[in-house]
Amino acid sequence: MLPGDFFGFCTSLQKAELMAIGKFSCVKHYAEGELVYSPGDESNEFFIINRGLVEITPEPALPGSSMVFCRGDIFGETGAFTRMQRDQTARACALLSVQCFAAKDFPELLRSVPSFVLFLCENMARRLFQARATEGACELVGSLINFDMITIYQTIIRSMRTGALLIKDERGETLGEFYFENGTPRWGRFQHLLGKEAFWQLFIPPHNAWTFSFSRELPLNAEWTEEKTITGSADQMLIEAIQMRDEFDSLRKSMRDDNVPLVRKELNFAWPAGEPEALRPLAEEIWQIVYSKPMSLVDLCARCNACASKIYQAVAGMLRADLFASATVEKGDDFPGAKSGKLSNEEGEPPSPGVSVTTAQKTLPIAGAQTADQYQLESTLTS
Repeated sequence: MLPGDFFGFCTSLQKAELMAIGKFSCVKHYAEGELVYSPGDESNEFFIINRGLVEITPEPALPGSSMVFCRGDIFGETGAFTRMQRDQTARACALLSVQCFAAKDFPELLRSVPSFVLFLCENMARRLFQARATEGACELVGSLINFDMITIYQTIIRSMRTGALLIKDERGETLGEFYFENGTPRWGRFQHLLGKEAFWQLFIPPHNAWTFSFSRELPLNAEWTEEKTITGSADQMLIEAIQMRDEFDSLRKSMRDDNVPLVRKELNFAWPAGEPEALRPLAEEIWQIVYSKPMSLVDLCARCNACASKIYQAVAGMLRADLFASATVEKGDDFPGAKSGKLSNEEGEPPSPGVSVTTAQKTLPIAGAQTADQYQLESTLTS
């Protein structure tokens, strides 16, 4: 379980405890750009993100002071515990679904699920420790076991730092190097990927026991090339990276085994009209790679000049078009961005209902959970 991961924490709970968390919470949905709360609002609840992104901006707002929270993150808990008025703005920067816990239910929640309150306290302590450890140092150094990439990146943004972020593996070999100018990424490399593709791949786990360091001095062997250039604002790059990561997670859950070789079923390539046109060049590249030798998704990620999320999306489209065989998928899972419905073992099976977005719409609390599986738990909490 990753530190601070709510859904991972829930897998350790008994069924009665999961039911209690459902009983003392409700689901709220927000449209992109909609406010969750504003400075001066009463702090009578806190939130855990089921789907989407939230931008937290302190008051007064300063350049680089905003933070983006994503799936599994907790926000608003400090105000809910202290009952002080909000001093931040929380705004949905994508379609948002949150699990909402009212402060008035804390005593009963503590009695029913003591470990949940301990989890909240550990989460707040960890966030405070990370802030002190990173922002108080002239250079940032640490392990990705203890610090997540989003925290590291947002620390660089908020402090408006100029310098190089290096990612190294267990043997100390450099896997990635990213140059920042006043807190904005300007160029980067991650393994064989360059520019934006490298940046997006940086946020896709697993990171194992890799380490990171940030220094004002560039490494001696760093070379700038046009292909490494990164354009776009720091905040927008982070939002795109998180969305890429979430799409990858969803697709990977749909694949039973991404080590199974893919085999071409057709002689000629034909990209379906219903699939994203932006993925066509990558799909054609994959088609040529697999032409002479079957290759798994894992192997394709090491060969193609695109991040893993895009590769999985392109392959998913080719599976839907029946261009490939041997890569099996879980029945009943949608591929994000699909236009032609889900890939399933049953023909004509309707896709799962989409999330209906309304202003702070509440749904009934969950009645229980059948398994401790993280994906099924999320579906239960957001049902």
